[in-house]
Amino acid sequence: MAKASAPARQRTVIGPRRSMLIKTIITIVLALIVMIGLTILIIWLNIKPKRPIYYISGGSINNYTLTKDHHLYASYNLVLKSFNPNQKMHILYKKMEIKIMYENVELASGVIDAWHQHKIEKREFKLDLVSHNVVLSEAVSGHLKLAKSLNQVVLDLELKSKIKSKLGIWKSRYYHMRVSCVNVVSQFSNSSKGCHGSCNTFL
Repeated sequence: MAKASAPARQRTVIGPRRSMLIKTIITIVLALIVMIGLTILIIWLNIKPKRPIYYISGGSINNYTLTKDHHLYASYNLVLKSFNPNQKMHILYKKMEIKIMYENVELASGVIDAWHQHKIEKREFKLDLVSHNVVLSEAVSGHLKLAKSLNQVVLDLELKSKIKSKLGIWKSRYYHMRVSCVNVVSQFSNSSKGCHGSCNTFL
């Protein structure tokens, strides 16, 4: 007996109307993407966002002890100020990590909790950080002893956070921010006027 042959597969043919509909949908979607992108760009250029400004305006080093085997104990009382120069844009911060450095050695660290900085707003943070049993090399220990004899030491501060911009109901994505405060001069005393330094902000 002859076997019945399977019916030949038929190719699916897209009619002219369906093809035109697909092209129209694709064109509309691409046009919407371009329009949204241009709108965001125009808003961004109109706002002219600026980086937040940071600086150290006061502080001192207290409870300083450096043992014979180069172990450091100290407390750092610094005043960190932040300014949002944008007239239309708010800045939302996640937690900010802070490190105090001396000759590339981390002496102390801390965290500032998340906060919201309004437009043209100044904020002041009083930092109380501690060195507890920080082991130094003999060379770094010697330099720190010399600084103590002069009652003045030059420190570096490193700040890291994630921030996003806010304009009305619109919010940007989070992006990384790094603040570097180099050559911050601080005194070994209770005077809050002996510490000062400017900072650079990197996004």
